[in-house]
Amino acid sequence: MTEIEILRKNGRIISYKAVGHAEYDEYGSDIVCAALSTALQFPLAGFQDVLEIYPRFEISSEGLLSVELADMNLKGKEREVNTLLESMLVIVKQLSKDYPKNIKLVEKEEI
Repeated sequence: MTEIEILRKNGRIISYKAVGHAEYDEYGSDIVCAALSTALQFPLAGFQDVLEIYPRFEISSEGLLSVELADMNLKGKEREVNTLLESMLVIVKQLSKDYPKNIKLVEKEEI
């Protein structure tokens, strides 16, 4: 199972982390894992390649993806960053509804 944690501050996503593999099918044929990986990496690519914003992140083949945006200078591109993150979350929410045995989504608000 892939566990995804979304952390918000003042309503905005400031970090997200995914751990584990979806285990819907065998490695290399797991369409749920592929869809989830694409959805989670999409904003990261947009930040770097389009917006030229470089958040702290970690990706491993063992099933870890972590992206940290807290306390970053978003160069006045808060709206674009928020759009990428919320769009990612729409897809992740749908995947977690469609595949509840494979994906667990937790959203938290930082106090």
